[in-house]
Amino acid sequence: MKTIEREVIVVGAGPGGSACAAYLARAGVDVLLLDKEIWPRDKPCGDGQTARAIPHIKELGFFDEFASKGFMSQGSLWTAPNHSTIEFPAGGGYCTPRRIFDDEVRHTAMRFGAEMIENAWVYDVILEDGFVKGVKAKINGEYLELRSKLVVGADGSHSLIAQKIGMFHDTDENACVVGRCYVQVDPKDFAGKVEIHLDKDVMPGYVWIFPERNNIVNLGLGFQRSLYNKSTGVKTLQETLRKWIEESPFGKPVRGKKWIGEFRGWRIPNDMGVDRKDNYVNGCMLIGDAASLIVPFSGEGVGPAMDSALIVSDVAQTALKKNDFSGEVLKEYKTRYDEKNVQPVMMAWKMNAMLANQDAVNAMFLPENRQKLAAAMGIAHHI
Repeated sequence: MKTIEREVIVVGAGPGGSACAAYLARAGVDVLLLDKEIWPRDKPCGDGQTARAIPHIKELGFFDEFASKGFMSQGSLWTAPNHSTIEFPAGGGYCTPRRIFDDEVRHTAMRFGAEMIENAWVYDVILEDGFVKGVKAKINGEYLELRSKLVVGADGSHSLIAQKIGMFHDTDENACVVGRCYVQVDPKDFAGKVEIHLDKDVMPGYVWIFPERNNIVNLGLGFQRSLYNKSTGVKTLQETLRKWIEESPFGKPVRGKKWIGEFRGWRIPNDMGVDRKDNYVNGCMLIGDAASLIVPFSGEGVGPAMDSALIVSDVAQTALKKNDFSGEVLKEYKTRYDEKNVQPVMMAWKMNAMLANQDAVNAMFLPENRQKLAAAMGIAHHI
């Protein structure tokens, strides 16, 4: 079997993987970026890039290109089961289709010197003496061993790398089911705000309407899987969404409008507060969705993925300098990520638990409680 060797292999070229490869390549690390798809590719998502992601976009030097292709949110509108509303001002977030945004991050990594291989099916890790030493992949019909000093698993919510190192958990308590489509809207019916609708017929979960360019919106919804499995009545995501469109007063902008393309669903993993993982073993670290870093309640994933990418790139450089790729060195990743994220994530989990209780959600929209909602969602800084 043919062998290729690199310092670091990053598996998965989404925002987390590509940002990690970019940070590493910029620092002079010999990095190989692998992805199973042929690019550019679509990725079902809400398409939001919150203010948490913007510093990375600016730091990596592609903000102007990104901003020219995305839609800057004009603020946000939140609605409760009793149809009360809250509006928040714009905070610098954008909405950009992932087929465009992810490709920008990938090209940025390549400009810094990362080598990219598309259509690379990674099917196993190379494990020797208790250390991950690379991955096994099929590329252009050829089976290869790709060896490295470090492997970064950035291969998404169904991460094979996480499965192979024993850090993949899939229970109804730590996963959500979500889906989205695109809809052309009349600009007179839509103000260009990010909309989150906590509707009684959708809870436990919410409907979103995210504005994009050319009067197109990303329309979707999601549920925590444990509660979704116990629901009665409408069973599928599409049926639930169509019911909301027809019956909610807030469905008017998309009512009667044709869905563009297919409705696509996916899984959102999150065990930050349920079954906490370390997200590292000897020779390997996980980032983004592969590490289940999505924020509870809001479902934000791009910002956490890029945050984890930066920390992992720093820790990887430390490990390379020390020539020590043990968990003892890599544990700095978890320590640094948790310092900034555990407390707000725990707050978001508390909010997440409220989604099954209409009265509790309605109470959060009362004037005296609105700041708590804003704090839990990071609205002041992230929308």
